[in-house]
Amino acid sequence: MKIYVSGLYSGGNPQPGVGITRSLRQGYPDATLVGVEYSNRSSGIHWPELDEVWLQRPWDELNLSAHGEAIRALLDGGALWISGSDLETMWLASVFPEGHANLLTPNAAALARITKPQVEAHEGLPVQIPPYIPTDRSDWDLHAFCRKHDWRVWLKGPYYDAVRTRSWDSFEAVRTTLAKVWNTERLFLQAHVTGYEESVMLCAYEGELLGCVRMRKREITEEGKTWAGDVSEVDEAFLTPLRRILRELNWTGGGELEMVRDADHRLWLLEMNPRFPAWVHGATIAGVNLPALLVEGATGVAAQRPEPGRGEFTRVVVEVPVRSEFPLPPLPEHLGGGTGHSLKHPSGLPALAERLHKLNVLDGGDNETSSGGDAPTVPNTMVEDLLAQDFNRIETPAWVFMESTAADTFKRAAAMAHTLSTNQTRVTNAYSIKTNPDARLIKLALDSGFMAEGISLLELHKALEVGFRPDQLILNGPGKWWPEGMIPKEQIHAVFCDSAPDLKKTVAALNSGELKAKIVGVRIRTPHIPSRFGIALDTPETFKSLVESIATLPEDTGFGVHFHMASSNIGVKAWWRLFDSMLRWCQSLERLTGRTIEVLDIGGGWFPDDWHSVDHSDFAKAVKRAQAALPNVGQIISEPGKAMAQPTMALAMRVLETQEEDGEITEAVVDASIAELPMYFHYPHRVLTQDRGGDWKTLKRGKSQLMGRLCMEHDVVAANIELPEGTRAGDVLVFCDAGGYDRSMSYVFGRG
Repeated sequence: MKIYVSGLYSGGNPQPGVGITRSLRQGYPDATLVGVEYSNRSSGIHWPELDEVWLQRPWDELNLSAHGEAIRALLDGGALWISGSDLETMWLASVFPEGHANLLTPNAAALARITKPQVEAHEGLPVQIPPYIPTDRSDWDLHAFCRKHDWRVWLKGPYYDAVRTRSWDSFEAVRTTLAKVWNTERLFLQAHVTGYEESVMLCAYEGELLGCVRMRKREITEEGKTWAGDVSEVDEAFLTPLRRILRELNWTGGGELEMVRDADHRLWLLEMNPRFPAWVHGATIAGVNLPALLVEGATGVAAQRPEPGRGEFTRVVVEVPVRSEFPLPPLPEHLGGGTGHSLKHPSGLPALAERLHKLNVLDGGDNETSSGGDAPTVPNTMVEDLLAQDFNRIETPAWVFMESTAADTFKRAAAMAHTLSTNQTRVTNAYSIKTNPDARLIKLALDSGFMAEGISLLELHKALEVGFRPDQLILNGPGKWWPEGMIPKEQIHAVFCDSAPDLKKTVAALNSGELKAKIVGVRIRTPHIPSRFGIALDTPETFKSLVESIATLPEDTGFGVHFHMASSNIGVKAWWRLFDSMLRWCQSLERLTGRTIEVLDIGGGWFPDDWHSVDHSDFAKAVKRAQAALPNVGQIISEPGKAMAQPTMALAMRVLETQEEDGEITEAVVDASIAELPMYFHYPHRVLTQDRGGDWKTLKRGKSQLMGRLCMEHDVVAANIELPEGTRAGDVLVFCDAGGYDRSMSYVFGRG
């Protein structure tokens, strides 16, 4: 008996070849085991239990046709082949579309039905698929997905690699890397599932399940790979549908279903791998030798049964002698940069992926990388605002005030506040001036029934100049008393204190008559939330100090609580969880201080689409929860500053020059820069251009880079965008969604 086993890489993210070999040696001591590799940098080629090593050229150099014929000859001659590589398995399925009796890997039809993330073949198993979104959707949609799932998401490649991405800039960087490594844009984002990781490993031959085990990860590496685990039987509720699925797939070979079991004991299927996992020998140690069972099912030759094990295994690092015929490779050149995927995939699997794409073996084919996916949509009001502009008369870069969009945005927010108000509690919006202090927006806020919230006395005076009354003003922030001597003489509506010293100073100003405020409150920071703002509630001591400080407030001053956390940064669901937590802390404050909370001020850092949703049920439920928790709250103030300002301005810029490669624009220099668009790295902007017929179209992802005018390496205002064919110097591009912190934080640079 001669068995070829591939996938011998044994680094930090190992392949299963060595584990398969160890198990086969136990099951068939007299078999000839041949290790197959495509790089002498894979340390597994030196494993002493291998009788032979068949070392091939790396995948980027290998003659695939000749290699396929050589494997066919081996199989026809009676040898068996077990693959430890997903991509090799896919390639073998193209060489042997109907399989081969001695090829112990799944056929092409079976592989097509386990493509992640949807894993079509899972139907009937007691598992669910975590929410996901393919990255050929617009960046606008991808950002919304990340917010919806609290930035607890994984960016995954179609064959290998999964990276946790906790912010937009990290997502962009990882997407660029994975797309380049695997030569495909067919990546996907998947929501993180909190729970314990477990797997079901199986083997089957021509559709008949031969054996399977369940494993729970007990120790994992930094990359999430198994280091130790416990092995047990698979329950019948899982086993019965699994047998049916394997028959339908006519499955041959090993396999693994990777899952997470959450706190409610629900199983979430992450992927189904068409091979044994790297921990395969752990099951053999526990008494179930699946590689040997697979060979037994294929040949009819009985394997030696393993000794019953304890059911637990762990991994250790061992040193082995180097085979004399394969000396260690020479040291690499001392070049900059990390080892990256060259060490993770030393045999050139990314190169194999590229070759298989060109051969149309993998989904998408050769033209896949040219697809820009979906283009984002924009509201009709934005198009109306752009059509109202004469860009031939505008000197760029220029800020464009989206008048009808702004009016519609404030109108809808005012209507929502009116709808949510009750006889018991009035809901009021407050415009955060810092988000964008443009007088036109402050006036819109005034006309829409908003209050004005400032983080400095200068901002309060700006609101007064526009027309706000003192009793419509809210003062907030850690440096609110700057500049000195500008406190309004009339009573303002509310002051919220950011620290214990701030509260002490505010009480002194009230007692001296320097400050008059209807409401004085505190901004609280719920435990375990990293932030520099608000009074921390992390320890009993800090909470006691806060309670004692509140007791110093004058009796004739109303008491309020302010809570602010950027929803766009922590995610929508996380924000609502913090809101509920904040209500419980407020109840404790009321009980311990004896002061009733009359005003609740909640800032959210909301992304516009999350705030201006058609369904306001979440906000309506929040008002009811606040009323139930704090019966004396007469006013809830909402501060949707970013949600108001961000859609109201756009940045127009002109193309200065273009650079082409193979007839495609790869780079374009524009007259704008990150000086005007400083938030580019934090969220996507919808970009529009006007076609020759005068219609405005949004741009989708592509291969062009938009370089800003500044002599700064990181001045790239858009990465991977598809410019229309025929784009030339002088054409106008408009970046929407720039009316918030892009506008207020823009700076003067490179203008002389």
